[in-house]
Amino acid sequence: MNISIPELENILKSEVININTRVSIDGISIDSRTIGKNELFIAIKGSNYDGHLFINDAIKNGASLVISENLLEDFPCICVDDTTDALTNIAKFYADKVNPLVIGITGTNGKTSVTNMTSMILRTYKQTLSTYRNYNNQIGLPLSILKGTEADEVFVLEMGASKVGDIKELVQIAKPTIVALLNVSPAHMDSFKNIENIIKTKEEILSYQGYPKTVILNLDDHNFERWLLKANKNKIITVSISQSADYCISGSNNHNICVKTPYSDITNLHVNDLETHTLNNILFSIALSYEAGARSPNVIKGLYDYNDIDGRFSIKEGQHGSRIIDSSYNANPQSFMASINSLVKLDGNPWLIMGDMGELGDNSEFYHKQVVQHAYEMGIKKLFVISKYASAILKEFGKNSYDFDSIDALISFIKPQLNDNVNILVKASRFMEFEIIVNALTERND
Repeated sequence: MNISIPELENILKSEVININTRVSIDGISIDSRTIGKNELFIAIKGSNYDGHLFINDAIKNGASLVISENLLEDFPCICVDDTTDALTNIAKFYADKVNPLVIGITGTNGKTSVTNMTSMILRTYKQTLSTYRNYNNQIGLPLSILKGTEADEVFVLEMGASKVGDIKELVQIAKPTIVALLNVSPAHMDSFKNIENIIKTKEEILSYQGYPKTVILNLDDHNFERWLLKANKNKIITVSISQSADYCISGSNNHNICVKTPYSDITNLHVNDLETHTLNNILFSIALSYEAGARSPNVIKGLYDYNDIDGRFSIKEGQHGSRIIDSSYNANPQSFMASINSLVKLDGNPWLIMGDMGELGDNSEFYHKQVVQHAYEMGIKKLFVISKYASAILKEFGKNSYDFDSIDALISFIKPQLNDNVNILVKASRFMEFEIIVNALTERND
């Protein structure tokens, strides 16, 4: 990140006070625990925390300048009315300064996978910034942008939402010219209240903002016609795994697929997982990359080098020859059922360790029972549960289902049963901390 003090003062319409020596800025942080030397600390006020309480810690840990809503007496500071707005405005300025090609990706499922695959493809021939970790909201997206350098030619940005208007704000910050709306399914229902509000929010990425965007949509999605109308002032590009589209699968042979594109076709692309959601993610990443200038060699090399992050259907070696499928990063009904579909494709007995899916609102128990019914119908042999809906879940699944009060109790029960004919899917929303289970079941005893 390269922003000068005069630029900051101009962006924020406020002057630095208490500046007695030359101040250098080598980065931006909102976390006093991880801030680096000579970084700018922005004291963000969140719903559950207030960064102003940690300004002294940030200074002790190396901050060179603070942006605060309160005046500091004896340390370089820029005082503003709202520190979150300050972060947003700095990110807008920096995106304009770097002036990369910006790709925006939203949807309920697959955002991170498509973002990572697209970035891997584009990095084969362009300097590319990708969303940092899962920084995809009103705080995270600006921080991702500010990790870019002036040498970056492309920003590939994941855009998440938890309420109506969120995507609109992110689009205004990043100004993407190529966007993808992957899908919509129930998630964050506590704040969205209903599925219609989720659809309205996700489709904010399609709105015309005074410049034409390239919009990539799934021809197979039941919302396609609605989104086509919403995006009618933009260039529409389609993907499909079952129909003729701009980017579609034109043939397959075992785990090799051929992809038709408006430019050079891709032949014999090897894919490990032939599940619908995986193929859709691959097509979206190819379409985004091609529209940004990539071609077949870039796709083949990028996807060959691609490795998904831990916690998203990552298959690991478990104890006693078992296989542990780590999908502990997050969960919603659609992604849960898709993971079950992938689990039962593996050779061996499919077991499921299930935790709660968060933010599903008043219908939360219904969605948990829906997932369990799907697990039963797909042939899951054993179900292990830690959930506030455990009683309803066990009743839905029937015999060979077990509930536990703690992670330790679940681990102790399962470990002696592991063998080389067992595949265990571990899945729950992030707050359940099921990565502890994954680590315990994959721990080596030798």
